[in-house]
Amino acid sequence: MLLKTLINNVNYNDVWAVIGKEYNLKKDARQAYEAVFEELKILEPKPCDPPVICIVAKMENWLSPGEFIFDVFGVISGDKNHYALEMNPWDEWLNYDILNKSIEVYGQAEVLAHILYEMTFFGFSSKTVNKRAEKERKFLEKSYKEIQSGTAKLTKFEDFMKEEGYIDKRTPEEKRKEIRQCRQIAVKNEIVLKMLLDKNRK
Repeated sequence: MLLKTLINNVNYNDVWAVIGKEYNLKKDARQAYEAVFEELKILEPKPCDPPVICIVAKMENWLSPGEFIFDVFGVISGDKNHYALEMNPWDEWLNYDILNKSIEVYGQAEVLAHILYEMTFFGFSSKTVNKRAEKERKFLEKSYKEIQSGTAKLTKFEDFMKEEGYIDKRTPEEKRKEIRQCRQIAVKNEIVLKMLLDKNRK
């Protein structure tokens, strides 16, 4: 189902019930998300090439074991990579095919709620998002060129953490335990993705 179709199928109050429950937001967030919802209803979808399939998946948070978050990302047929989507234009998002299995498992309102949260990472209007995303792209391109040319000022991770005042007090055993825990979470999350993607990417 295309995102544009999903938006037209769902009642905003049902979507807000999920957003309000799942995310710690300011009081005026309900109106802000409603404005996003209304803008998306009138915005014309723009074709995306290659076509993107948008996945919504409930995953265990490796930073907080035992807690779960909803991950939203894109896949492209024949490509094993997962793609972040928050910098993409909203009119392009509207043409994304939302994985049917995500909708089947979590429900239309839940899936749309997490998609809207992801879409608004850079702002609450398509113009704001496009502006901020372009600024981020320019910064990333500049940084990439500096790294490629050898002119970038690089800092060791340990030095950066010291500058920030972070002191790692974990014992070697605690570090090994955390690594094992992260690997276990990665395996469990991979099983969730496999379950969502196995039936076919529609």
